Amino acid sequence: MRYFKPPTPITLNSDFSPEQCAECIRDAIDREHRSFFGLSGYRGSKPFVGEVDRRYFRLRQRIYGMRNAVQPVLTAEFQPHGTGTRVNGIFDLGLTSKIAISLLSVCGVLVVAMVVVISYASHPVLSVVSFSGYCTVLFFFPKYLREIGASQERSIADFLKVTLEAA
Repeated sequence: MRYFKPPTPITLNSDFSPEQCAECIRDAIDREHRSFFGLSGYRGSKPFVGEVDRRYFRLRQRIYGMRNAVQPVLTAEFQPHGTGTRVNGIFDLGLTSKIAISLLSVCGVLVVAMVVVISYASHPVLSVVSFSGYCTVLFFFPKYLREIGASQERSIADFLKVTLEAA
């Protein structure tokens, strides 16, 4: 059983060469440099931030007003395909987000388990129901986080289609 929802694949075809694709994306996004005082947490003002290498790139949507550390990230590769380029990638939560969610979940289970053990003598049914409810919510929480990011995934995919003139 998987705790996190599987990554969402994306494949786009563009008439641009891989180098042109990398250059188009590089020009359309801000580099992923953290900013302590920025509203979005990153330097710059473009709607998307990321890193572009010759063959690979990472891309996320800039979110203003709140720093969403558990947003989906597109990790993709430029592959030559005939006279153009095929972009193969996946949307997934970042590794640090997955680790943080897992650690917080384990800590939460331990805390709730201690509360259940302490309060079991006075409220046995309420303790068991509370622990079961918490574990149920905890089971679906990572999948829910990915569903929240579905609109961001669509925004990133639309951005790439326009930027790379892809289908």
